[in-house]
Amino acid sequence: MQPTALAPDSPDQTDRVILREAEEIGALAGTGDVVVLGDATGALVRAALEAVGDGGDRVIALDMSRGALEALAATFGLERDGGRLVLPGLDLQGLDLHGPDLQGSDLQGPGADPDALADARCALMRLPKSLAALQARMLELRAVPVVIAGGRVKHMTRSQNDVLATTHREVRATRGLGKSRALVASGPRGEQAAPTRPAVAAHELEIRVAGASRPVSLRGIGGVFGGASADAGSLLLLDALDAALLDGTLEPAAIESAVDLGCGNGLLTAWLAHALPQARLRASDDDADAVAATRATLEASGLAREGVDVVWEASLADAADAGADLVVLNPPFHDGTAVDATLVQELLDAAGRVLRPGGQLWLVHNSLLRYRDEVADRIGPVRQRARDRRFTVLSAEVPTV
Repeated sequence: MQPTALAPDSPDQTDRVILREAEEIGALAGTGDVVVLGDATGALVRAALEAVGDGGDRVIALDMSRGALEALAATFGLERDGGRLVLPGLDLQGLDLHGPDLQGSDLQGPGADPDALADARCALMRLPKSLAALQARMLELRAVPVVIAGGRVKHMTRSQNDVLATTHREVRATRGLGKSRALVASGPRGEQAAPTRPAVAAHELEIRVAGASRPVSLRGIGGVFGGASADAGSLLLLDALDAALLDGTLEPAAIESAVDLGCGNGLLTAWLAHALPQARLRASDDDADAVAATRATLEASGLAREGVDVVWEASLADAADAGADLVVLNPPFHDGTAVDATLVQELLDAAGRVLRPGGQLWLVHNSLLRYRDEVADRIGPVRQRARDRRFTVLSAEVPTV
């Protein structure tokens, strides 16, 4: 599926408050690259490109979402081809990147090394959802002289100021614009900033695999969903999968390839690695922090092996058609703080594309959203496997004819 281009000439209220402040303090004037983080509309990148002009400076757009970067690439193809726009994780144009492959102990996402941003004139940023994600992003920006971070007032807390103050000496709030406001951080602490790497949360737990207890060491990095915790929906899904192993509904010998779609912190991937030691496994997520967390979970749990791939991609974009016997899925159902039942549709279509005839999708969802008909339409016949007061587990099989 081709990425959808954005409409950068239509800034939202948060864009406008960021850009108003940048203009008032002259942050976009002068020389040096301009860094943009988490641009949802393309308006920040557009303004940054206008500011750098054709003088040789660049716009460096960072995002943990692979899909968001690809949307920027689709929108600003000419500027990217000309070298004026760099998308770390997609491009390697002169930046020292941590990179989406995250080898060894390097657990950061596909952002630029802070030293590569030392000559930037400013950063324009939309505040991420979690404090952990904000901390990780600010560590990447710790050498940037001015960071303007905007968000909706109802989602902003004093703790965000404290996070910005770990990397910059002065933090202040702007006046509001409608329901949005920005925080401005200036005066980098440089080498005095602490810590210098994102915190890695850890949680040890036992999961059941074919009725036996198996250890898992969960790791949470940056803005990964749930941090290092085992969320209740995933645990219900694991219980249902384990029951299916015990009663023969799922036969490990018949599963050659399995996928954890939206792998998060790697809990479901770890179960698959325990339960299917001979199978090829693909853990896939649009969020680079989730990719890093899943890899760290597998390493810490002793489950990393050849044939287990953790991939940074949007909706299984790089996975082969009709090659998987099993897909497990705990889909998101929030867009920001609003419940959005349509978020599952693209993921279900991706699962249906990669499953072979006779392959099965097992998913858990918030019971209020009633996904059964959606799953049946996009995958095949559906069975309810488990339900509690909050979540429902469904399985669906791709028809063989």
